[in-house]
Amino acid sequence: MDASPLTDFSHRQSAHCESGVAANLLNHKGIPISEAMAFGIGAGLFFGYLPFIRINGLPLVTYRAAAGHILKQIAKIPGINMYQKKFRDQNQAMAELDAALEASIPVGLQTGVFWLPYFPRALRFHF
Repeated sequence: MDASPLTDFSHRQSAHCESGVAANLLNHKGIPISEAMAFGIGAGLFFGYLPFIRINGLPLVTYRAAAGHILKQIAKIPGINMYQKKFRDQNQAMAELDAALEASIPVGLQTGVFWLPYFPRALRFHF
C-alpha cells in the first residue's frame, strides 16, 4: 500500500478506548463531542457481578458494557451514519482497511487486549 496518511485527523488521548474512538471519529466529521459525552450517550457505564466466571480465582466484576455497545448506541443518533463489519479472512480485512485509508477515511478497529505488550499478562484475554 502506498497511501498518504490522514493528515487532517486529530487524535485525542482518551480514558476509555471505545468512547475515545467514537469521539475522535465524530469530531473528525465535524460533530463536536467530548469523550465523556460519547460515553454517556453510549450508555458505557454498567455494573455486572458474575460469580460463576472466575479470573485468577476471583469472581468477574465488570463496570463497562460489552465491546461495541457504545458505538452501537451512538449509531442510533439521527444523522450519524456508521457501519460495522466483521471479517473471517485476514487478507480481505486488510484489503478493505487499506482501501479505506487510501481514500482518507478514518477507521476504528476492534481488537483484543491479549497481545498488547503493556497489558499485564494476568489480565490478558480474548474478546
